[in-house]
Amino acid sequence: MEIQQLKYFIEVVRQQSFTKAAAQLFVTQPMLTRSIKHLEEELNVRLLERTSKSFCLTDAGRILYERVQDFLLQYDDIFRTMTDVRSARVGEVRMSIPGVLLDVYFPTLLTGFHRHFPGIDISVVEEGSKLVASSVGSGRADLGLVMLPVDEPYRFESKTLISNVCSLVVSRHHPFAKMSSIHIRDLKDETILTYSETATLHDTFIRMCGECGFVPRISYKSLMTRFCLKMVGMQQCIAVLPLPILQPDLCEELVTVPLEPVIPWEIAIIRRREGYRSFAANQLFSHICDHFASLDHQGMNADLRATAISV
Repeated sequence: MEIQQLKYFIEVVRQQSFTKAAAQLFVTQPMLTRSIKHLEEELNVRLLERTSKSFCLTDAGRILYERVQDFLLQYDDIFRTMTDVRSARVGEVRMSIPGVLLDVYFPTLLTGFHRHFPGIDISVVEEGSKLVASSVGSGRADLGLVMLPVDEPYRFESKTLISNVCSLVVSRHHPFAKMSSIHIRDLKDETILTYSETATLHDTFIRMCGECGFVPRISYKSLMTRFCLKMVGMQQCIAVLPLPILQPDLCEELVTVPLEPVIPWEIAIIRRREGYRSFAANQLFSHICDHFASLDHQGMNADLRATAISV
């Protein structure tokens, strides 16, 4: 039995005429007659009781007509759904992202995406860069945002979204506040706050301190930017944090000071190099890349570095 045979049968019944049905289907009447006969032979039952001028449905024909209408609607729905999926009008995307990036960059980004693709659901898990890479690599997440570098980069396709630097942030009353820049080795005796172990920045900072010959005294580890800045403002510590994340919450009690050597802060979107990529995930990947490109980060980063002074 073929779908086309069922469609021919339905149209004949609807039109109550082989001639009209053939015209509607753009086929010849003999072809239509043969198709219905083959359908009856395959089902081993008579569907139409023919007379010299007309026909009527048999009991089997009536049942088939009722059932096939629903079946064909579902069949057509399958193809409409696949078309929607291909055009990314429906679908689901699993995304893993550090909370600091979600807070600063994604309210506007996700709002714009849902405006264009209201049928795509996005589930977001907040976790540090190292856990993000693990989630994407294992397939638990379709997309992720990470601080570069990532372990085993050959497993991922990545695109850099932000190129910036980390900065030292101190209380206005700290001696460093009057310095034009601070070398990392000068942090040896300071109480320091930085991101937790799940963040790539944590490992990068520890490594760079080691290259300068000391182990930093890290008393606080957090991914909550406002907590970090409040602790610095209360003179409990100094902090090493990404400059773009600091800027929105700086106040008159805080001062940012450039670090030497520079601690790069490069944020990339990643996805697995191998494996299936859904149409919805592809659309979100492109939207995120386009959104960050529209922010003109190159010019923005230059402005941020130029304004990294006392507020």
